[in-house]
Amino acid sequence: MLLLATFIFAYYTIWTFITPFLAEDNILQNFFLPRYYAIALPVIALILGVTLVTTFIGMVIVKSAQKKKGKKN
Repeated sequence: MLLLATFIFAYYTIWTFITPFLAEDNILQNFFLPRYYAIALPVIALILGVTLVTTFIGMVIVKSAQKKKGKKN
């Protein structure tokens, strides 16, 4: 997992900090998606992650409230 994280970090760093300064016909440009995705993919991942965490917390709160309600009766 550490190697995968290191690869992703290096790939993203090169993609966002080095490729904008290279010519469009450079061979290195073929290994990367358009720069639009350098922003869009992390934003989508962040929105998805926040949604999943919020949903999980909401489900825990609802189940906790149901257990408290069941114990009172």
